[in-house]
Amino acid sequence: MMFREAKERASKEGEVIGLASRVVPISHGMERAEIRVEVPFQVYLGRRLGVGTYLGVAPVVAGTLILGRVRAVERADILAVSRVPAISPAEDLSAITTPLALELELLSEDVQGEVVPPTSPVDPQSPVFLPGREFLRKMLGVPVDGVKIGVVAEGHRESGVDLRLTWEVLRHHVLVVGTTGAGKTNLLRVLVSGSERPVVVFDVQGDYVSTAVASGGRVLVPVAGRYERPTDFMNTFLRRSGLERFRAIEVNDGPEFVLSDGSRTFRLRPFGVRSGESYGLLADVSPFFSAQGAYFFKQAARECRGDLESWETCSRSLSKFKVHQQTVDNITRSVYALRNTGLVDVKLGGNYLGEPDYEELGFGVTVVDLRWAAEEGVQSAVLAAFVVATRLFQMADRRYREEGKETPMLLVFDEAHEFFPQGRREEGKESMERMINRLMRLGRVRGIGTVLATHRPTDLNDIVLTLTNTKIALRADQDALKRVEMEEYSGLLRVAPPGLGVLRSFAVGVHDVAFRALKFQEESETNS
Repeated sequence: MMFREAKERASKEGEVIGLASRVVPISHGMERAEIRVEVPFQVYLGRRLGVGTYLGVAPVVAGTLILGRVRAVERADILAVSRVPAISPAEDLSAITTPLALELELLSEDVQGEVVPPTSPVDPQSPVFLPGREFLRKMLGVPVDGVKIGVVAEGHRESGVDLRLTWEVLRHHVLVVGTTGAGKTNLLRVLVSGSERPVVVFDVQGDYVSTAVASGGRVLVPVAGRYERPTDFMNTFLRRSGLERFRAIEVNDGPEFVLSDGSRTFRLRPFGVRSGESYGLLADVSPFFSAQGAYFFKQAARECRGDLESWETCSRSLSKFKVHQQTVDNITRSVYALRNTGLVDVKLGGNYLGEPDYEELGFGVTVVDLRWAAEEGVQSAVLAAFVVATRLFQMADRRYREEGKETPMLLVFDEAHEFFPQGRREEGKESMERMINRLMRLGRVRGIGTVLATHRPTDLNDIVLTLTNTKIALRADQDALKRVEMEEYSGLLRVAPPGLGVLRSFAVGVHDVAFRALKFQEESETNS
């Protein structure tokens, strides 16, 4: 009677293919949640069962349903089962018609409709079944809403169950780790193009410009003043981005170019920072100043409203603050470095470049193209990114304080180790860690989420690792996986194909979920 009821429960959720083992004791507990199951040879022939396959179990006595994942497979010749020594190594096909043995890691249990960690005993001969999609989705606890980034994987195969990231996951910050060619850029493009919230991407390589173009968004470019006319910069940008078909159909103040190829339209805005209007901002976000240097730089700047070119005059006011010579030297070096970033007090076509209207970034997809800034040095690209990120935080903070409202926005940092490194010199470390806290701790409360991607997590600041509550590992070496505490997947991920990854998040019901990422397709590709 109990066996029949267990089989009926299993049959409702999938196809029964085997039984919990009769030949070894079945035990699981807090430290070890694995059991042995056996699949008849004829069933094994017709099913693709392997490491990573999800299976359900219907315990005979408990009356519940349990989801498990295959951790190991075992095949044995009849001689090995009967422990009879072989006289000769002759082939005998009938001798391998033994059951397929599987080691099943128990993941979750359905107890009266509630999915909880597995605790019930699994009885010998409990039916084992291939679960249907809805049962699998329910038992994994994957969200039904949010941005679809891929499909839950069973080994290297797709299960048919969508994997989505909700806004709650994104606002609690996501870290993506993977070596070059593992599929990080593709995954971020899928995420950016599918986001229902505004997205700002900080792009060092120019990989996401086409994503902004495809979505009709905008591209911001901090650009050194090496162009005589704004159109010279526009043409260079289009050529370097493979967008020669686009033409300016409108030019607004700034300058801002509205560009179109007849079917798609996007906005291009070169920008810079006026030092006379932004002394406080530059001191807060610059990677050059020490904590004392930033403080006294701002004090002196308040008394002298010139730009950096006239700093030597302003710097005389430092003497009345009795600033230590080491701090004065730091300020002097930092001012020199700021002048050479190619971002501060930059002219284009004879006019100074200002900052964009950040309220406009609260819609659609914006890419901050840092290629020109990176050519001046990594610190220039970091400074430009921190200026934009801080302005967006200030906008969200103002709305939060004055209106009590959040400003939902997703900030994406590719090559995150360049922005938030682990081993930065002491002078800039404090300002960088303040930036992390501002964006990831205070920003979350104000509606700002971050996604950070890197192929070098060993170089990433510890605070970032602590504050990212969801981690995604793609193909990576053992050291990288160890850094994000996912080294148990090194066997799978060291040789994984592009797009195969493991997600670890508070938002799913089980510890980890393997998945295959969607392949990003631009509109121009799908329409061709």
